[in-house]
Amino acid sequence: MLNSIEVRKMKSLYCEDEHFCIVIDNIPLDILLHTSYPEDEFQGLIPTILDWVDEPRERSFLLSRYHSMQQVEMLPILMCPDDCDLSCTLIIAEVVRMDDMTVKWNRIGRDRSTRKDMIDSYECIGTSVEWLGKIPSMRFNQSEYHAQLNKLLG
Repeated sequence: MLNSIEVRKMKSLYCEDEHFCIVIDNIPLDILLHTSYPEDEFQGLIPTILDWVDEPRERSFLLSRYHSMQQVEMLPILMCPDDCDLSCTLIIAEVVRMDDMTVKWNRIGRDRSTRKDMIDSYECIGTSVEWLGKIPSMRFNQSEYHAQLNKLLG
């Protein structure tokens, strides 16, 4: 069975204005994570909206991960709305291209890269991840998945 994915304009906990949110099976992703991990302050995290990231190297890195054609890619999907950068709370999806029709988020976790790790390159992102085992894998129709996530690219 496939999950639904939608990127829609909504308000979130810390943003007064509507912005893009990732919604899985009609539940905002930050709320889905918060429900399973209420102590981890995931509620209010926002998607890695390219237009909200100021640092050009971070923008370039995110764009490369969104457009990656690797079989398996570690995609940053949620970030802290305070800083809108990759060095605060960053949620990663392990994206697996199953076939020409299906994309799977095999697992989701919190990136544990440090600012020191990122000094020379952001390629360390996704190499040290605290996986969130209570979050099940999710499978999406590939064309729907790309059409929706492309909304985050501006």
